[in-house]
Amino acid sequence: GRLPPGAPPSLADLGRRLAGYGITTITDATPGLDAATVAAVSEAMARQELPQRVHLLGAPLTGSPPERSGPRSGPWKIVIADSALPGFDELAEAVEAAHRTGRPVAVHCVTREAILLLLAVLEEVGTLPGDRLEHASLTPCEVLPTVRRLGLRVVTQPGFLADRGDDYRRGTPADEHGDLYRCASLRAAGIPVGLSSDAPYGPIDPWAVMRAAVQRRTGSGAVLGPGERLTPAQAITGYLSTAQRPGDSPQRIHPGAPADLVLLRAPIAQALALLDAELVRLVLIGGRPVAGDDTGPAQDA
Repeated sequence: GRLPPGAPPSLADLGRRLAGYGITTITDATPGLDAATVAAVSEAMARQELPQRVHLLGAPLTGSPPERSGPRSGPWKIVIADSALPGFDELAEAVEAAHRTGRPVAVHCVTREAILLLLAVLEEVGTLPGDRLEHASLTPCEVLPTVRRLGLRVVTQPGFLADRGDDYRRGTPADEHGDLYRCASLRAAGIPVGLSSDAPYGPIDPWAVMRAAVQRRTGSGAVLGPGERLTPAQAITGYLSTAQRPGDSPQRIHPGAPADLVLLRAPIAQALALLDAELVRLVLIGGRPVAGDDTGPAQDA
């Protein structure tokens, strides 16, 4: 607070790094963004420092909509704190406030208590298409039918299993290991599942997240929840839906669709066997090359 105001940091290096992984759209999940932050992201996009399309979960609920070429508003981010659960009425009002503006909600849930509280609130206040659970880190199997019935989707981060899985093994009862970062059982229950990094907290490389979803191995080599493994094709599908509807069917190439494309160095069967960022050869966003062999280094040196 004692420092003079400074200019926002450049996002150019980050934009290049993400493009090198094949990322054409970014969802920023920071809650409660102010207008100055939204403006900074808009300016970075206008300068092409951030070539990706951007969805902001924390974009203000009120005010003028962003410019057509700037970031889009995603579902309203609500955090159910791990250490202090909100009261039922408090959470219900937060959900209803977003719904009144036509915005669905994306609710941070990392404990079973948080999920149970959210589901109870949504049973009371109702849902909007696009309402979703963020993380669903520890999800008891008995809630899956309710999640499906309420029409919720899940955006989860199996990359944490590779990054912090041994901590989870020590800190979570053995009979709950199968509840950690569910993937296959959510899909089997008919719940749309999108994958994400949760960077900077989780590994930023989406290919590493996909490998973790397939292998579910911790750093020591232990497997957490083998029944929750995805096939490589299912894992990559978790990244191919739209930002507005994560977990839906992959986007398809057709006349009139945005030309957001990733060209790989190998046939798809080989790519699925490797799931490695080195496979990315060329990345187009809106038909414009932003990373790859003909655009300079695809990743940081």
